[in-house]
Amino acid sequence: MGKQYGALMVDHMQQAFDVVVEPARKQGGLTQDEMQTWSDRAYHSCSTRNRHWYDGVAEGTGWPLTKVCMLDQIMEYGIFQSKLHSFAGCTSILSWGSHSLDGGTFIGRNMDWGEAFNQFAQVLTVRRPTDGAYKLAALGWPGMYCPFSVLNEHGVYLDIHDGTSMGGSLVYLDRPSILNVLNDILSETASLSALISRLNGICHSTSMILSIADEHGGASMECSSLAGNRLRTPDGDSIAVVNTFLVPDWGLGPRETISNSLRRHANMNARLAEHDGKVDAAVTRQLMDLRLFNEDGSFAQNGGATKPTKQDADLTNHQIVTDVKRRQVWLKVPVPDYVTDWTHIDLAALWK
Repeated sequence: MGKQYGALMVDHMQQAFDVVVEPARKQGGLTQDEMQTWSDRAYHSCSTRNRHWYDGVAEGTGWPLTKVCMLDQIMEYGIFQSKLHSFAGCTSILSWGSHSLDGGTFIGRNMDWGEAFNQFAQVLTVRRPTDGAYKLAALGWPGMYCPFSVLNEHGVYLDIHDGTSMGGSLVYLDRPSILNVLNDILSETASLSALISRLNGICHSTSMILSIADEHGGASMECSSLAGNRLRTPDGDSIAVVNTFLVPDWGLGPRETISNSLRRHANMNARLAEHDGKVDAAVTRQLMDLRLFNEDGSFAQNGGATKPTKQDADLTNHQIVTDVKRRQVWLKVPVPDYVTDWTHIDLAALWK
């Protein structure tokens, strides 16, 4: 497992490595010993399934395991070193039940991060494992297998938002990489309730906020590497998820971020309310296309969350809209220099 991925993706992985890892190596900020430490942590603390994946990728690319694992772990390493912008802004909207047009679950998600992450491919990895694990599809980047946005064959969905501005930016090296743990959970979980139980049973190595859903509903899990997890459930059948902890019993006040999390949250909640009972995949795509800013940098009236260009802390690298019930996704890159329009992928057909 992973061998085919490595053989197909080696050139794209090298492009990603050259952008996000190699500069730190050349500048002396990332030594070979440090790369070995992060590689050993990823490889030796993960499941047999993930070790087989790493082994396959190494075989398919011809890369040493240290290089394979380091590229995969660059997000946690970046937060650990405070080298990556760790108050990034991502936005998700979820609609189901009475709020959606047909009662199914529809999800829109923006991945907002640094401009450098558009210098290489945005990749949808579709897995059909033979070891008994569930089939899944995850949108991310070459050589980075974390389920940034993922749907499995049973309709269980998860996406990841940076939570370090609220939950703490400490990364625990003596815990398994949460990136690998989430891959395992989505490979083994067949319902939202089971997903919540699994998430409640782990200690995150870094702080994040998760959008979670299945065919019948959705929620958000706010995860602190310092203080455990809290589940946020909405009053109705829709929810917007950003980078601020919003569960009251944290004892924290809602905190705005330099990526305008609370503004994005308010915008998307308002847009969801305007489309109560009408949301389907087409409406979700329309809502995700709404921009946060005008061209002059002012906030758009009746705006949304998408940032095709960098006007605050980051931009929207890619977008994904998911029709959970039908196992359909639509992908888009809104960045002008790399733009692709909404592209439909039929996961149900690929998983047959």
